[in-house]
Amino acid sequence: MIAAWLIVLVTVALAAAIGIRRAAARSFRVLGAELALLLGAAWLCYLIGDGKTGGGYLAGIIGALLSLLLLIAAGGLVAGALLRWIYDRLRPTAGMRAPFARPWDIVGLGCFAALAVILSALE
Repeated sequence: MIAAWLIVLVTVALAAAIGIRRAAARSFRVLGAELALLLGAAWLCYLIGDGKTGGGYLAGIIGALLSLLLLIAAGGLVAGALLRWIYDRLRPTAGMRAPFARPWDIVGLGCFAALAVILSALE
């Protein structure tokens, strides 16, 4: 049970860090695309898992669990962006915004989403 909570905690922390950095760089289109990617992959995992539920004991459970994990990551992404927005509103002076143009987070979230969909299809 501790391993499951650790997975959730790491997922939320990494997604929140991405949300904070994207909101700080004011690249909201990319943030929206990442959110759409995670939500779309969660929907696919749910559909794959739901299609397998009629087959046997605990069939489709991997798809449902990965769908929940992707939804948790999407929530962490939104929470990070909201935390940065609140921080910007409460801070007295506005500093310079550094561009955050490297696509490492998009590639990472895309690989995470693709891996989740593939694993739920292979179940």
